[in-house]
Amino acid sequence: MEINDILRRYTSGEETLENSNAALAAAGAGFRLEPGRNEITDEERHQTVTGYAPEQANGFGLLDTGTGTMEKVRVTGGMLESPVNQVLPDGSVNMRAFVLIAGKQYEVMGSRLAEPLPDNPPSPVKKVAKAPVLRRRTDLAGQVVRQHTRAGDFDVLYDNLGCAVKSTRAGRRAAEGPGADE
Repeated sequence: MEINDILRRYTSGEETLENSNAALAAAGAGFRLEPGRNEITDEERHQTVTGYAPEQANGFGLLDTGTGTMEKVRVTGGMLESPVNQVLPDGSVNMRAFVLIAGKQYEVMGSRLAEPLPDNPPSPVKKVAKAPVLRRRTDLAGQVVRQHTRAGDFDVLYDNLGCAVKSTRAGRRAAEGPGADE
């Protein structure tokens, strides 16, 4: 069994800590789950829920930062208590980290949980979109982001859930804002 499958089964409550440690040893994992340190109790498991979107995750999970240990973390509204990596201007992160919670795996973007990014990095040759891309980006929640398109540059405003709510041609915001006619 793959290590991620073992951890998913453990965080979903399908396996006990002892059985999960035995499976991790058999799979050749270089770590084990320590009672008290990264153990998710039955009470904590009952408080843990996930939903369709990452921001619906609440409760306790395991944080994987690639260091060979799994740290128990608390998630509230799809957010960790503190950031574990830095989100770069292009939307990537300086260090990949993941949270397994209730059998689901999410990527960590700062302190916010997000759907996992593709394992293959994007091509160095960037394709330029025809118009602003307005899909949901939870990693950009509450921000205004400039997008370069074939039609020109646009500033896209994302609400607190990461939904694009407004797209304005770059440079027009100040001229079109309140008091522009005064």
